[in-house]
Amino acid sequence: MKKTPKLTLLIGCPASGKSTYAEWLVKSEPKTFRISRDEIRFSQFQESMDENAEKIITKLVNEQVKTLLSNNWNVVLDNCHVKKDYIKTAIKDYQDLADIQFKLFDVPLEELLERNEKRSRVVPKSVIEGMYKQLENLKTNFDFEPIKKTRRKDLEYAIQDATLPKAIICDLDGTLALMSGRNPFDASKCDEDVLNEPVANVLKNYKNLGYTIILLSGREDKYKEPTLRFLEKYAIEYDHLFMRKSKDSRKDSIIKTELFNEEIKDKFYIEFVLDDRNQVVDMWRKELKLPCFQVYYGDF
Repeated sequence: MKKTPKLTLLIGCPASGKSTYAEWLVKSEPKTFRISRDEIRFSQFQESMDENAEKIITKLVNEQVKTLLSNNWNVVLDNCHVKKDYIKTAIKDYQDLADIQFKLFDVPLEELLERNEKRSRVVPKSVIEGMYKQLENLKTNFDFEPIKKTRRKDLEYAIQDATLPKAIICDLDGTLALMSGRNPFDASKCDEDVLNEPVANVLKNYKNLGYTIILLSGREDKYKEPTLRFLEKYAIEYDHLFMRKSKDSRKDSIIKTELFNEEIKDKFYIEFVLDDRNQVVDMWRKELKLPCFQVYYGDF
């Protein structure tokens, strides 16, 4: 019987001994791999804290962890993890791939600062002090108990009223409309977007079958006019267009959840959703439990 892989989350401030422990674990336990954000940052980005670089590092870490766990390797995630949100994200992302355990490095602040001065890459004192406070808070609201691997759930769809009008929900940017180099946050020229013809054909076919076509977009509604020009240009038949309110910069998944609850839920029977962005696809599938077909890569 194949042994369940193990993910070890190291938790502690800089200079607490995490990396030394991780290196020892790799040597002492077979098929164990260490992954460190700091090492990736230092080797590839010269320790840059640039926001875009950090997003790339996050993607690299996630892909490495998932690839290793999927191939039955144990992983030591050598990051600080001093905030509960970081730990919750790791649990959500990897709980269906491995057993998860936590290793806490609880070192007094004075000792951390003393050790830090002897490191080759010294961390600013204020950073360590801030992280130490976060760790102290974490110790009061997280139990550090191991978590067993969970089985992937079978498909589970929301219960809907089958007597309601049947409808399809379709996203615009990256789904029906291909931006072709346009800044996704500036839709003032979205009427110049290219039509994603396979998606348009799906809408056309379902419209001919009598379905209600709902266009649900994360675009700000100040761009409604160029959006309407695009739809008219390509003769897209639709019944409703719902857009983000201008100056609302919250996440797409939050905006679309609210629009769905306000404008669509209990008014239509949703056959399926067409979208592209990972966070939104996950929202449709996991939170609202609606069938969602992802039309393109959406890891952004």
